[in-house]
Amino acid sequence: MTILIIVTIFLITFVVIYLVYSTLWVQFSHFQLGNSDNQQIKVVQLTDLHGRTHFINGSISRMVNRLKPDYVLITGDVITRRGQLRKILKAFSRIDCPNLFFVPGNHERVVLEGVARRRRYTEQEYGELISSIQNCNITVLANSGFPSTKDEKKILIYGFDNSLYGNERLTLRTEELQSYDFVIMLAHSPSIIKSSLKNQIPFDLLLTGHTHGGQIRILGRTIGAYRNYHVGMLQMDKRRHFYINRGLGTVRLPFRWACPPEIAVFEIGM
Repeated sequence: MTILIIVTIFLITFVVIYLVYSTLWVQFSHFQLGNSDNQQIKVVQLTDLHGRTHFINGSISRMVNRLKPDYVLITGDVITRRGQLRKILKAFSRIDCPNLFFVPGNHERVVLEGVARRRRYTEQEYGELISSIQNCNITVLANSGFPSTKDEKKILIYGFDNSLYGNERLTLRTEELQSYDFVIMLAHSPSIIKSSLKNQIPFDLLLTGHTHGGQIRILGRTIGAYRNYHVGMLQMDKRRHFYINRGLGTVRLPFRWACPPEIAVFEIGM
């Protein structure tokens, strides 16, 4: 009986520690694109914070600032409840990067109220939310592009509006996209690849989130609705790379299993 109690306590302790680690220890995923001998730009992607700004290994702003990024790209779902917005904006305002970009997710249009009631934002509420993000010196992209330059290289950051509600549009012609040395596209949901990018649209890096990597993974496989989506990087052809980020926060269940929160870092040789 004593042995059974000891084993039970050990198993419970292991599960609790593993749950906390999987939920609150941020992993950094690093990728090298292009020629590493050339001038590098560093791009950091944040997604699906759902109101969470602090983890075991530090605050969001501190972790990002240590990376010294050239661009920080935020792909939606920064809050679940309206009361979380203030601390999220405070965290974003502390990020030391001159180029911050944001695309909206489904939780920028739907708010959780009470225990489980979801309500669609009014247009006025949505506009106020977007304005508050813009006031943090963050450029909001919604079916629009932002041209940038780095060491005489032309870079385009193009952001799609929420790709769950059919709002996404590609407003630039293929010829315009081809005029840039490097094209980064942002969308919240990976379904963008089916709806707007199914043709041979030229881009170098497509960054999405939304799936949380399933949030629960067993034997390296996603369990649930997003089991048919890959996790991490997929090289579609010689040029195009498609990344699905696990995100940082949680929804529905307040924990992760074998699917730790993630900050993705891309070093791109120009």
